[in-house]
Parts: sequence; C-alpha cells; structure tokens
Amino acid sequence: MAELIVTRLDADDADGLRQWLTIMREGYTDDRSAVWWQSEESMLLQFSQPRTDRTDIALTARLGEELIGGAEITLVADSPALVELTVLPAHRRQGHGTTIADAVDEILRDSAATVVQTETYTPAGIAFAESRGMHVGNAEQRLLLDLPAYLDADANRYKSPTRSTPDIGPADPTEVHPDPDWSIVSWIGMCPEELVEAWATLRKQMDEDVPLGDLTRTDHHADVAAIRSHEERMDEQGWVLVSSMAEMTGDEPLAVGYTEIMVSRHAPEIAVQEDTLVDRAYRGRGIGRALKIANLRQLHDLPEAAAVRWLQTYTATDNEAMLALNDELGFVVADTMTALESPVVD
Repeated sequence: MAELIVTRLDADDADGLRQWLTIMREGYTDDRSAVWWQSEESMLLQFSQPRTDRTDIALTARLGEELIGGAEITLVADSPALVELTVLPAHRRQGHGTTIADAVDEILRDSAATVVQTETYTPAGIAFAESRGMHVGNAEQRLLLDLPAYLDADANRYKSPTRSTPDIGPADPTEVHPDPDWSIVSWIGMCPEELVEAWATLRKQMDEDVPLGDLTRTDHHADVAAIRSHEERMDEQGWVLVSSMAEMTGDEPLAVGYTEIMVSRHAPEIAVQEDTLVDRAYRGRGIGRALKIANLRQLHDLPEAAAVRWLQTYTATDNEAMLALNDELGFVVADTMTALESPVVD
C-alpha cells in the first residue's frame, strides 16, 4: 500500500487550495443534507489576504496520486485553535485519520495555541476525537429553514414587506402588537455609523453569553475598528450582511439585541443565520422573535436572496427558548454538531 503523504499548502497555491476545498467539502458533507460550505472565491481571498491576527493552514493527504483527505487549522490570537479533519468515506478506518491528526498536532505544538477545538457530526468522529484525548464540550442542532416557502407565506400575510417595526407577524397568523418601549432598526451591508458603537458592545456581550457548554471561551472581542475591517473583508469575499438591532426607546436609546444573516453572492443556495442575542434583562418581551422576523423580511427585496434555498442556523441543544422560536418560524433539525476540545500537548 502507498504511504500517506500529508502536505501543507502554500497560501498562493490556488489550484491546490481548490482541490483541498473540494475534498474537505466531500468529507464533511457526506450523507448530510443541505450543508453550507465556503465558496472557492471566499476561500482563496481568505488565504491570499489573511487577517493580521489569524493564520489559516490547509493540509492535504495523498495516497500516491489520489487525494483522500485533509485538514484545516485556524490559529487566532488569544483564542483556541480550530481544527477540521476529514477522510473520504472509501478510505476511512484504515489509520489515515491518525496520520493526518499527527501532522496537525505537530503544527499546533509549534504554535502559540494552548487549547484546540474541533467539530464533528458523527458518532465515529466523536470517538476518534476522544481517542486522541479530547472531551465533549458542547452540542448544537443544525437547523434549516425552507426560505422560499417562508418568504412566500410571509408575502401572502403582509402587504408591506419592508416594514421593520416590532409588529411584524410570526410564522403563524397571530399578530404581534408593537411595544412602545422598544423598536427595531434594520439595514443591509455596513452597520450605520451612529449604531456601530452599540453593535460592537452587543457583539462583545454575545461572545460572553453564547452557550458554549464546557468549551473554553475566547477573551478576544471585536472593537469598532475590527468590526469595520470584518465588514470590508466579508464584502470582498462576496458576503452580503443582513442585520437588525433592537433598541429601548427614550431620550438615549439603549441597544438590547441583534441578529444577522449572511448571504453569499458566489454560493447563495444556503444562507447563514448567524448570532441572535437579547440582553438577559430584556428577555421575555418577544424581542428575539421580532428581531428574527424583521431581519427575514429584509430578504424580500435583496436580489441575492432570490437564489437562496435554505437558511441554516445552529442552536445549542439546551437552549430551549431559541429552539422553540426557531421551530415556530419553521426551522427543522438537520443534524447535530458536537464540539470537543483538549489542551495542546507539548
């Protein structure tokens, strides 16, 4: 049998990176439905124009001339290292995953990372990670919304699809009456200048509040400059950011929640529902529900959204309130992601 050769790709090896992306996608999406995956255009820009605080590493694994697996390592300052590893189905249970993981460990030992995390969608993936000393830290359901069906039903219920006030109706015909104490503002693209400080504060709060189970929480939080840089990079990579923020009304409005959807111009079939946050002190008022519906309503008039088939999101398995809200909106469970972590071994 040919020896498995694991190779680290150069950031400017466009052909090699395209092959690597294909293998990673095939391995991770095998036997799963409607899985979002990064577009070639976005990936190539990610490697060719890296963030100053981040290093992306792509590894390929070949048996002779055949590419049979690979790994992605993401190193971010002041954060756990993230690793994704896959072997194509026909080559599994032959020790190849171990060879790739050994190559990953060697790179991690030479990095500044002290903790490594990974994600898997299969019992076999969990068992493999645990065999290498990792422990389960969190589990999240991956959920899908049939977006065309949702938007068609929404358009039939409401005659003014651009409204973004709290009286937006839910997935059932029951109307939600506006609360005079809070309102919602929505936008597409860069956050309005007058809101970006509040947006940064909410993003920091999300980093601190998001359910992570036993996973190590990052101490790295984005400030306004980092948010502006992120927006520019996302636009360069072909992403359209669709956002809504909730504010308590008064002489000095107070931002208390937000939600965001990302639509890819290059691969629009599956859009991504990102974070949804409501400050703990203001939960139970229907703000999270109204935020999500207001943001979905913006997709009516977004040209890129016309090609979206599914909206994908993740929710922790113990986040009962968000799971109930997503169910009400029409999301269905596709599969479960299990996150594991361990210290980086010297």
